[in-house]
Amino acid sequence: MKKVLRYIGWLLAGLLIVLISLSLSLFVITRGEYSVPVTVEHDPSIPHIEIGNTTFHVETHGDTVNKTIIVIHGGPGNDFRYLLPLKELAKKYFVVFYDQRGTGLSPRVDASEQSLENSLKDLGNIIDYFSPNNDVYLIGHSWGAMLATGYIAQNPTRVGKAVIAEPGMLTSEKAAEYMQKFRIEPNWSLLKSMVLIAFESLHLKKPNKQDRIDYIFSRIGMLDMEGNPMRKYFCNEDINSGYLPYWRLSGVASQSIMKKGMDAEGNIQIDLVSGLENYTSKVLFMVSECNQIIGEEFQRGHIKHFPNAEMVIVKNAGHTMLGEKPEECIAIIETYFEEM
Repeated sequence: MKKVLRYIGWLLAGLLIVLISLSLSLFVITRGEYSVPVTVEHDPSIPHIEIGNTTFHVETHGDTVNKTIIVIHGGPGNDFRYLLPLKELAKKYFVVFYDQRGTGLSPRVDASEQSLENSLKDLGNIIDYFSPNNDVYLIGHSWGAMLATGYIAQNPTRVGKAVIAEPGMLTSEKAAEYMQKFRIEPNWSLLKSMVLIAFESLHLKKPNKQDRIDYIFSRIGMLDMEGNPMRKYFCNEDINSGYLPYWRLSGVASQSIMKKGMDAEGNIQIDLVSGLENYTSKVLFMVSECNQIIGEEFQRGHIKHFPNAEMVIVKNAGHTMLGEKPEECIAIIETYFEEM
């Protein structure tokens, strides 16, 4: 028995030495200059506003006398950089872009602050800040389309018109369907890339709060490799065909908001449609032709909750249609906004 225990001890010691050696090798192999952009917290020159105790990175375009459009980015955890082609709408409208709480170039916040409820509250505060006396137009994409829907359901009189572009899930039923479709398929190449990215993050110089997790989250999400379900969001399952510029994604925002929406069994419980029956103005649903996960078929299950909605398919485009086909999308949006 002693010999067996001694053998196991030597085996474990050998494995530990191998792991330490491998880790040191990976640390050396991944040496280089890596960084993430600083946030408003460390660079106050970045345009921002403060509402209560929360600071948001904000850009506005156009004349404030015009109708206000609030643009709501995807995620949770993304930023608005990929939606900036919509600033062309500023020729006729006052367009507001904001990085949501703790995302993009907005200051990082504790995980306890990240929730669907706070995201909806923040959207309401942004609307009240920029258009306190008049209704607004909303353009929400992906997670942002979820927030736009939830806000409309709770505040139907505050929204004149709304563009809802491929929301991920509006009900628990659709959330279950989404989770069945959006599955990572592990493989050696994907695992190797994820490990290397994690070691790259160890070389960030003087990292601030959440820098490392943001670096890892940003890089892994954009891997154009077999096993990454994001590929199915784009034409020919090619992430590079999408329009994906960003400043800085937030891993904490993404993980915390998703986790808080789950029950004890790990099922997402969500209801963003109760109250939509009170919103009778026409809503424009925009859907990309190439999205295999939350494209046309999936959105048919969402649009039925809106009393008055029209669906438009953007041809030869993936999930980031607003940046992939900006001229076509802006023309569609302007036509809708100009309807009496």
